[in-house]
Amino acid sequence: MKTTLLSLLAVMMIPAISSAKIEDFNTMINENSQAQIQLRNDLKESLGSAQQAQAKAPKKMIEIANEFENGTNSQTKKSMLTFDKETIHYRASEAKKMNRLANEIKSADRTF
Repeated sequence: MKTTLLSLLAVMMIPAISSAKIEDFNTMINENSQAQIQLRNDLKESLGSAQQAQAKAPKKMIEIANEFENGTNSQTKKSMLTFDKETIHYRASEAKKMNRLANEIKSADRTF
């Protein structure tokens, strides 16, 4: 009798507890979705204000370009910018070697 009463009580309590948890879970989901909507709206507002501020800002690219006009460019040798190891162990690729050989053969055929 006690076991049947306890089992009946357990059977009746489990759905009540689970429905309470489901309701709490649903309220959590609703709160999270509302918070997410609010964050999206705040982000849209801040993005809009940032775009307006950027559109009103003066263009600085023209001033930077004018500063570079006064500079001078000088040519630099490639050998100056390479490491000694690169210059000592330099090997052309096979494709470049074959192209150079083909060009030499073509130029030799033209001269004959």
